[in-house]
Formats: sequence, C-alpha cells, structure tokens
Amino acid sequence: MFESILTLESFEIILSIMGVPLIAFAISTWIPGIQRKIQARIQQRKGPSISSPGFWAIFKYLAKETKEPVSKLPKLYKFLPVLSFAVLWSILALTTVIKFHILPNEITIIGLLKIEEMVYIIMGSLASTVMGIRMPIEDECKGSSFIGQIKMTLEQLSAVRAFKLITIGSFPFYLATILPFIPHKSIFLSHLVGNNFLFTLGGLFGAITYIIGYIIMTKDYPFSIMHTKADVLEGPTMEYSGKYRALYLSVKELMMITLGSLFATLYLGIAPDILNPITIVLNFSVALIFPIISAIVSAYTPVFTFRQIYPVSLFATVLGIIGALLALIGI
Repeated sequence: MFESILTLESFEIILSIMGVPLIAFAISTWIPGIQRKIQARIQQRKGPSISSPGFWAIFKYLAKETKEPVSKLPKLYKFLPVLSFAVLWSILALTTVIKFHILPNEITIIGLLKIEEMVYIIMGSLASTVMGIRMPIEDECKGSSFIGQIKMTLEQLSAVRAFKLITIGSFPFYLATILPFIPHKSIFLSHLVGNNFLFTLGGLFGAITYIIGYIIMTKDYPFSIMHTKADVLEGPTMEYSGKYRALYLSVKELMMITLGSLFATLYLGIAPDILNPITIVLNFSVALIFPIISAIVSAYTPVFTFRQIYPVSLFATVLGIIGALLALIGI
C-alpha cells in the first residue's frame, strides 16, 4: 500500500515539474507576437502576424547554420542559454510542487533568478568577437593603450552594463517578491497558496513595484539598455547562431510568462496545480497580463540610460519599502 502511494506521489511530482512548464513554454512562444501586435496598433501600424516573432522564429533559427563562436570557452558559452532555460523551468516547476517539499521558497527563487541574470555577464566575459567573426581590427569600443586606461570590447561593455542593471535596476523586483511572505512570517510558498495578498494596501504597493521590476527583469523598453538597437549589436548574444539563438530567444519568452506566473502564485495565492487544471488556467491568465502591460509601456517610451534607470529603480524601491511596512503592520 505504501509503495503504491509513493509511486502515485512520485508520478504526480514528475507530471507537475514537466507538464506545467511545458504548457507555459508553449504559451510563451506566442507572447512576442501579441506584444508586437499591440505595439503596432498603438503606433497605427498593422504589425507582423502573431505567430512570426515568437513561434515561427524558433523554427527559423533551428533551420539556420550553427557557427562555432569565437570564445575562450566555446562549449561553456554555448551552454549558457541552456542553463538560463533550465533555471526558468525550475522556477515554474517549484511552484507546482509546493505541497511536497521545502525547496519551493523565496530564497530558492531569488537564487535561481540571480543565476539567470549572471549568465549575461558571463556571456560578455567569454565572447571575444562581433557576431562570431574575427574582424580586421580588434573589437574595442572603450579605453586606449595608455597606462592606467582600461580597454573594453563591445561584449565586455555589455557585461558591465548588465552588472549595473542586475545590482541596482532589478532590486525592486526582488523586494516585491518578498512582500507576500511578510504577513505569514515564512519563506515557504506553501503558506501563500490560497491566501490573497494583492487586495491589501501593502499588496497594492507591492504590485506596482513588481510591475516595474518585471519590465526591468525582462529588459523591455524603456529598460532594454542591454539590447538596444542604438548599440547596432546586441552585445555577446549576437554570437549565438542556429539552434543556440533559438534557445536564447526561448529563454526571453519563458522569462516573461515565468515572472507573471510567479506573481499569481505570490500575490493571489494561485499556484498551478496539475491535478486542478483551473488553477493553471487562472495562473497563466494572470501571467499574460504582464507582457501586455509591458508592451503598452514599451510602445510609449524610449530607451532609458542609467541616468533615468537609477531614479526609477529608487522610486520603485521606495514603493516596495512602503509596501513592506504596511505588510508588517497588517494593512
């Protein structure tokens, strides 16, 4: 009897950690097309078909030739998008098995997201060419050979900007994820499920902070400082070709729905449960609101420099702190 129960429980866990993230990924491939369509309508354009920017783009890159990147550690460089994808998959998986383990908690989620953010910095330190091709002249965009001057390549400069963004810019997001745990005096997701934190005063401040942090974490306009077309080249990510670029694009898409799904779990207490399909529908319905908000904001804003990012991040942090204080006093 005990063995049959154990087998059933194990099967449920496997089904949850594989099935729910797979559904999320399938939905996420359509998000870029929805965003582009919204932005096009706002700007009075027709825009591309919904399936082109995301769903078909993956197959397009899978069909392209994969070139060997010019890197100090090419195998590690190619593995980085795989690592990012696995991290996001793991975050979604953790929100589906909260009843079975102590691992689904705030510390684990923050740690995994920080790994995903650090990947871009590692990319910049490993990349050594522009678009994977050796140029006639050395790839340098800053500094000189004079004593005391630091020389930097395009990729290294992108890595430095990524470091600035994840240390200061993304802080409001992590603060917003902590707020729902404060009333329960716990770090475990199991204590949040079934409890609505959004419709409290602290929850409203936290939600505003979360939305700003969401756009920063997904690096959409106006916080797309690492992926701006003004840079001509998108830093080290331009090194990826073929299946690796397809995977890199998939990471961005999965990130958008993962962070939205996390909000539904943290603030509304709706965790995706494979045995209760309605929770999956509700969770992902809430998750899709965030890319839509991001698309609308992006359509009306230019790219910020750090001169604008720092004050916005500080403003969002203040909102988050106010929300934390309100949550502490139970309002």
